[in-house]
Amino acid sequence: MTRPPHDLSRLKAALNAETQMRYPSREAVSAGFTVRNIRFAAAAVALTGFGAAGLAVSAPLADQVAAALASKSEIDLRVGRNGGVSRVELYGSVGSRASVRSDKGQVVIRLPGAKTPDIGDFRVNPPTGVKAVDLRRDARASEIVLTLDEGAKARFGRSDGAVFVQIDSKDDHGEAADVLKTVAAEDRKAQDGKAGELPPAPAAEAKAKVAVPVVALKQVRVQDGVQLDFPFPEVTGAAVFRRGEAVWMVFDREVDFRLPAGLKDGGLVTEANWVKNDGFTALRLVAPSATGLSVDTEGATWRVRVGGRALSAEASEVAVKRDDTTGSPTLTLNLAGAKRVAWIRDPMVGDRMAVIPAPGPAKAVRDDRSTLQASIAATAQGVMVERMTPDIMVTVEGDRVAVTRPGGLLLSSNGEGVQKPDRAGFKPALFPTLPDPSWSQMPQEGFLKTYNRLQEAAAEEQGTGAEGPYAARLDLARFLIGQGMNFEAQGVLDLLTKNNPRSLGDPQVRGLKVVAKVMAGRLSDAQVDLDSTALQNDPAANLWRGYIAERGRHYEDARKAFAEGVSAMEGFPPEWRTRFATANARAALALKDTKAAWELIVYAAGQDVPPLDRLEAQLVQAEIIEAQGDKARAYRVYAAIAKSTSDRINAPAQLRAARLKLELGEGKPEETLQLLSSLRFRWRGDETELETIRTMADIYLTQGRYRQALEVLRGAGASFFNRPDAVEINEKLGTAFRSLFLDGMADGLQPIEALGLYFDFKDLTPVGGDGDAMVRRMVKRLVEVDLLSQAADLLQYQIDNRLQGVARSQMAADLAAIHLMNRQPEKALQALWKTRNTLLPKPVLTERRVLEARALNELNRPDHALEVLGNDMSPEALDVRADILWRQKDWAKAGALLERRLGDRWKKDGALAIGEEANLIRAGVAYSLASDQKSLDRLSQRFGKYADTAQNGDAVRVALAGLDNGPLRASDFATAAAQTDSFTAWVAAMKQKFRTQPAQPAPAAPAAPAPKTA
Repeated sequence: MTRPPHDLSRLKAALNAETQMRYPSREAVSAGFTVRNIRFAAAAVALTGFGAAGLAVSAPLADQVAAALASKSEIDLRVGRNGGVSRVELYGSVGSRASVRSDKGQVVIRLPGAKTPDIGDFRVNPPTGVKAVDLRRDARASEIVLTLDEGAKARFGRSDGAVFVQIDSKDDHGEAADVLKTVAAEDRKAQDGKAGELPPAPAAEAKAKVAVPVVALKQVRVQDGVQLDFPFPEVTGAAVFRRGEAVWMVFDREVDFRLPAGLKDGGLVTEANWVKNDGFTALRLVAPSATGLSVDTEGATWRVRVGGRALSAEASEVAVKRDDTTGSPTLTLNLAGAKRVAWIRDPMVGDRMAVIPAPGPAKAVRDDRSTLQASIAATAQGVMVERMTPDIMVTVEGDRVAVTRPGGLLLSSNGEGVQKPDRAGFKPALFPTLPDPSWSQMPQEGFLKTYNRLQEAAAEEQGTGAEGPYAARLDLARFLIGQGMNFEAQGVLDLLTKNNPRSLGDPQVRGLKVVAKVMAGRLSDAQVDLDSTALQNDPAANLWRGYIAERGRHYEDARKAFAEGVSAMEGFPPEWRTRFATANARAALALKDTKAAWELIVYAAGQDVPPLDRLEAQLVQAEIIEAQGDKARAYRVYAAIAKSTSDRINAPAQLRAARLKLELGEGKPEETLQLLSSLRFRWRGDETELETIRTMADIYLTQGRYRQALEVLRGAGASFFNRPDAVEINEKLGTAFRSLFLDGMADGLQPIEALGLYFDFKDLTPVGGDGDAMVRRMVKRLVEVDLLSQAADLLQYQIDNRLQGVARSQMAADLAAIHLMNRQPEKALQALWKTRNTLLPKPVLTERRVLEARALNELNRPDHALEVLGNDMSPEALDVRADILWRQKDWAKAGALLERRLGDRWKKDGALAIGEEANLIRAGVAYSLASDQKSLDRLSQRFGKYADTAQNGDAVRVALAGLDNGPLRASDFATAAAQTDSFTAWVAAMKQKFRTQPAQPAPAAPAAPAPKTA
């Protein structure tokens, strides 16, 4: 259907508008892909040492990485067959702990834990004597159930570190046992990994009694290639395909191959191995992946040409179709002459393949087909299914090959089983979130022509409506991602899902959105797509989840996700393998697992990646060295990396090199601070800025420059307000403030300086007991130097803004006391009256009552003061009563009350306290003014001895002598009376109280009394 030009223009403009509206700028946030051959063999390197210029790389660790990637490391199932005897062996950390029981014609193998074994080989091709294989699961374990044939017998046990089950369908158990020993020995030999040996799948060949035909291969040299002829004695089915640099030839007959002597002399073929087992024979050649592969047949002879000009005969295409007739989505292939499935485990990759040979003429699968659970690979002859989940079933019925699973495959909803590559070659990747290397290849027609063509096709496709296809728009998105235009790709995908909401259920759409967003740095947006159900079965998605979790500092989640996605790691380009492994190493380091972090970073630094990606991995490696305690070595590595021209790399390297130089005693604080200050404003917005700020704050605190430390920390908190990083920096800021004003770090500052610092950062005062203690500590210092107004302001701020309930009323009592000390009784009353609370502890009520009475007395309201005191006869209340009586000139009662306050002090030695001395003088004056000579004599007799040690000895003598006794003049007595002011003594007592007052929260209020019943 052709649309008018103006419609196409509108649709094309809509695509551009959506992109520009959502993503106005193209930032170089993420690196694109470099096209390289993706090897199927795992490899790693070990870092042996560091020099002044960087790192030295050597010593491959391929075995370690391959073991980590192979699922069989935990449950390794092996099967051997010989005539009527078969044997199942379980190895690995989980498999070797299996338990076996016999139950009514069935053998049940129970595997502890949540790991699920791969039983695809057994289910399709059960061992001899086994009718069916099933898998059961419960919360604690999984069980493999073997249903035996009638008359078959089974025995089981443990041998050579493995659990075995031996099934015998014959009577001659002795002969079967001998043969099975040979099978086990050959299997162990294969697992030992001899150089050049191709392991059988899944067990080695047993000694056979029947003669096996010998097929001598004929080698024919062709230009730029080699041709092998297989002269079988009769028609034989074959499957020929390439996997990376390996060319596989699988035949459905057991024969003995005789390889040509000069097969590897031409230089094209570098390795050749073959094996026969379970009715199949397989030959594996290693040749450059760029060479072609073609197949032809003549009678019973197969010809396979590697490289050179293709054989003249063109293979017919094996079509891949979707079949929903059974209710379980299935992929089917019509392969004439197919008989059964050969299950083969690739010795380099470690995964299993289902290979279906077929007789001639040649029949090929033209293009790869990928689903979430399995992939059908392109072949030159026959069919090969790879990258399967454990429950995939591949069966052959007549000429029909079916690929399915219990409940059916997860296929796209557009009616197609799988998506084919389009004419531009922008094919779907193996997994929805795995970018295909072909996307980044520049088409021959150039960027602009390709872009315009794809955009016009996408615009025309959009005009088909919400229910129409969207393959062209996915092609455009893949092309944009491959060219590093990730924001533009997001615009295309967002417009697609906006106009076609059902596309959100397509894993390919979700996967492209994830890739584009992560590469553009929009990690939180990508997480939304990763959480969708469409990507639940994508192992590659776990690597993106781990990467995002590590960036968000969720290290445990990151480690778990990376572990779950390790099987998809080798499918990614080297750049992303390095980034994923580096992020995983950072997460391991954050969790104090330096051993795992080191192994991961060795793998990351050994990838064939651009220098900047390798430097980033080496930067993390230097962190690991520092965590291991070798700071001098780490400093040299940081200093070398700091010479990089990339700010993204050299900024953190400069920071850490400067910090370690200072710690090692080779740098000065001022020089370090100057460098960090310039770095702070040169590199902004990520964890490097946070680390710079934390380092500067630590140096400032160490030097006692508290204000600068708090200012730099608070500035960072404001910058990172909307990020998770702000939590950490605010904790650091709060900790520094607490250390200053709660742990005593600010005690060395002058009180007024400390007060200014506190008020500038008072919003950091914690709520609760710690905040109360912090304020009390500061108030104590201010009262000590008579900065009463400043102390009152500090308490008033706490009362107005931070405190509630009992704590507020208790602090109001302290505020009232300070106002009274500052001769401001009106403010003292306001502080008490505004914080009234009926549910207060008794000590707090008593303190507030006495302070209120004292303030009223200072305002010359003695009657009201006595009403407030009521029946309170505590020592503090008696002092206030004495002041009231003195103010009322009730000398007799005042004198008696003051003498009562002195109590039995006359019986003790030592100088009188200032308060006791004031009460003695006032008592003597009161008795004189009341003309109570008897009481005055008693007082003089008891306390006269303290006059010589008193601070005001003359005033004590005058007061005890009396106005009418001795040679004293009226002016002397007036002077003594003037010195009887009790205020100074009370102020001294209050200062002592603030000095010794514990910094702890106020006691809890008493429970309200229960209502009385009639």
